[in-house]
Amino acid sequence: MNCPKCGSTDLRTSKHAHWGDFLKRVRGKEAIRCRKCRLRFFVDTVMDAHGKEQIVQSTHKPRHTKLLSTRKKNRLVKRLIVITIFAAAFLVFLFFLRYLTTERMPQSNSGAMNSTFAGSNS
Repeated sequence: MNCPKCGSTDLRTSKHAHWGDFLKRVRGKEAIRCRKCRLRFFVDTVMDAHGKEQIVQSTHKPRHTKLLSTRKKNRLVKRLIVITIFAAAFLVFLFFLRYLTTERMPQSNSGAMNSTFAGSNS
């Protein structure tokens, strides 16, 4: 098996980087890293006649890195928009909650007479 980028045969299995790697492992993909160029790619695993896993070179060609970075930027922008909307809604909720829980004092010119003023006029 050779690295798709540099053609080196000095490869090793790679550690799982995120939860998506677990899903690929369930589907029969194994993460491999090239020790020369540090490229991380996935290959197919199949069971041989003795019940052992055997790694087979995948025919999948790697995507262009500029496309991948554009997708990552788009995901990041979408996540930031969602976080901003959530933060704004949370602040509105807090202000509304504060409005509901603050005590309001009656206005002094509301027309109601205090008992101290009523007793002093008589």
